[in-house]
Amino acid sequence: MDTPVRRVITAHDSKGKAYFAADETLIPYDPTTVPEFTTPGPNSGFGVVQIHRSRSFPADNMRELPDPNRTLVPLADTKGPSCRIFDLPPAEKGWMHRTLSLDYAVVLSGTVGLITDDEVEKILKPHDVVVCRGTNHEWVNRGKDVARIFAVVIPAKEIITEDGQKLEKTPAGPIFDPAEED
Repeated sequence: MDTPVRRVITAHDSKGKAYFAADETLIPYDPTTVPEFTTPGPNSGFGVVQIHRSRSFPADNMRELPDPNRTLVPLADTKGPSCRIFDLPPAEKGWMHRTLSLDYAVVLSGTVGLITDDEVEKILKPHDVVVCRGTNHEWVNRGKDVARIFAVVIPAKEIITEDGQKLEKTPAGPIFDPAEED
């Protein structure tokens, strides 16, 4: 789970001319090792690379933003989209959780099970795409190798059931879902 990711970021100067603001290699980290953010090891539940956060929606492409990599980032920001890659080791599963977001996820490698709270599972292979619309779900690696998933997470409105119940996000604690900053 230490396969690096190359991140290239473009931007505009004050006159509107495009340039490359960053071209760097990001190494996955184990969020439970804060503040060291060490590379995931054999006992890590998963690895993550935080690629970008916009902090507004629509995104403000002229706003300077702190780099989200090697920081704890909420599962789903309420202020704007974010994208990340996460790696699941073989036979590892996450936890059943709901975020108040619309998530687009692409399996980059491995075999992944996606389970919803009705206990139905879909097996996903590389290049399969998931659109997760605020549902309760869990990821599980069903293969023998590390599975890698790319996800874009976009804030969404609350889901309200026909009887008026508001479906809330799943509390995940300060490491996996820290409080948002401005």
